Amino acid sequence: MGYQTDFIGYLQIEPPLGPRERSFINRISGSPFLQESGGALRVADEDDEVLRELTSGAPRGWSNWTSCPQGCCLSYDGGDKANHMAPWLKFLMATFLVRGAAAEGIEGFSCDHVLSGMVVGSRRDTRELYSITVRDNEVEVELLWPGNPKWSDYPRLAYQTEIDRFRSWVADRKARE
Repeated sequence: MGYQTDFIGYLQIEPPLGPRERSFINRISGSPFLQESGGALRVADEDDEVLRELTSGAPRGWSNWTSCPQGCCLSYDGGDKANHMAPWLKFLMATFLVRGAAAEGIEGFSCDHVLSGMVVGSRRDTRELYSITVRDNEVEVELLWPGNPKWSDYPRLAYQTEIDRFRSWVADRKARE
């Protein structure tokens, strides 16, 4: 059984991502909030094959990073079980975003982006707080406040209750579509 982590913050991207870069980043996001298929089957396309090849060495779990519509930042997608944010960020950078990335030379990928910013995570089981800071494409993970394992038996905090209420609302809404 895993644990839930909630995140706040973003990473700025200069220059902004192009349409194909945004599409690939968001396609591999683990969030059900980003799925737009409407329950219909989608025919595999050329990008699926390219994406399958590029993500063959991806970290475990799934990416919970998403690009904003303008392509100027990455942030937490709001999805469940976002327990591998730092490994996935490093993978996304090395695969799609920075100089020398695996996608270099593929149409629609410039691989010339510089990321800077901070995302702070709060583990629900222990309430540990940590940051993922990026400065000029250098990723650093830092413990901000240690958690306590006995807190896993405590009731949810107010903000956690609201996040869960929103997730439930989205799931109900999608089920009715």
